Amino acid sequence: MLDIQNVSKSVDGKPIVQDIQLSIQKGKCIGLIGPNGAGKSTVVKLISALEKPSAGQIQFMGKDVQDWSVKKLAQHIAVLTQEGLAPYPITVYDAILMGRYPHLGFFQRESKRDYEIVEEVLKITDLTEFRDQLLDTLSGGERQRVAIAKAMVQQPELLLLDEPTTYLDIGHQLNILKLVQDWQKRDGLTVVMVLHDLNLAAQFCDELVLMDHGRVVRVGTSEDIIAKEMLESVYHANPEIIRHPKTNIPQILL
Repeated sequence: MLDIQNVSKSVDGKPIVQDIQLSIQKGKCIGLIGPNGAGKSTVVKLISALEKPSAGQIQFMGKDVQDWSVKKLAQHIAVLTQEGLAPYPITVYDAILMGRYPHLGFFQRESKRDYEIVEEVLKITDLTEFRDQLLDTLSGGERQRVAIAKAMVQQPELLLLDEPTTYLDIGHQLNILKLVQDWQKRDGLTVVMVLHDLNLAAQFCDELVLMDHGRVVRVGTSEDIIAKEMLESVYHANPEIIRHPKTNIPQILL
């Protein structure tokens, strides 16, 4: 579905990402991890065509992302940043309905089907009771849930998440990631997410991409990446690796 071919990005002569090569299959959840400044967010911006690579090519569904129109790409790719939705004084319902805009023609009004999709997503995301509430009255975790709902009604094949849980407490972190995981399994969604929390990344991602200084250090499962020597070499910390008592997935203690 997504092929990143020898992609590099420099700004004012400074390399941000260097010679990135990745192939992402449909229906997988890929976690981009690594220290600050590793280039993870830049990779997300390049995939979404928000930025253009200095070298290399990113192909989505067999076509360079730079060759897609903004509207056509938005019909297939949804992007959610760590800030989520700004706290504007608009209703939750109207904010979610905005996700249908890429599917509307010029001057075209929403159809009955568009409204039906919003109603379905309100139920899935447990936001029905918030439908008439204003965004600027919601907590950060609630607004992030609205942002996920807006992405859902967009009906993308690929969801890009850039640190979606950074400002959230552990309850809201789990709620957001479980919501994405259920969506992934239900609709065969492909997910690429940047996460700083390695324990959450190990639990929710099918595959991890460890980055450092703009390069991919290693790609593999949590068993391959959440290893003492591997993390020491990149994070310059000395973590203890334990097993999750229920899933047996490797987790770290500092």
